[in-house]
Amino acid sequence: MSYYFEVGDETVWNPASRVGELYVGMLEAAAAVLKVPSGLTPGADESYIDMPVFEVLVQKMLAYRIEVGHPAMSIMLDGILPLSIMLVEKGGGTLAVTTEQERRYLTEARDKLL
Repeated sequence: MSYYFEVGDETVWNPASRVGELYVGMLEAAAAVLKVPSGLTPGADESYIDMPVFEVLVQKMLAYRIEVGHPAMSIMLDGILPLSIMLVEKGGGTLAVTTEQERRYLTEARDKLL
């Protein structure tokens, strides 16, 4: 059984159900910590992504990941940030890269998912 992530009418990711559910839970937790909406509207076996809202969260996660440097926080964000970057890109969104560290992280995240 699959879990679908939709942007408009397009499916941008469809992992196994438990993988999708875990990602949604982790993303919602990150959004709560960063005090921004997630941009996801979860359903029984799908989530709809509001790309402009989702982009803000992913941008904040990226900046926070680079700025904070706390080892445990880095490990936790590394569990959801590469997938979130992939969803932004597959969904037609963009991320503003403002530092060399952010550019490097985006490159490494893309490499992990290839």
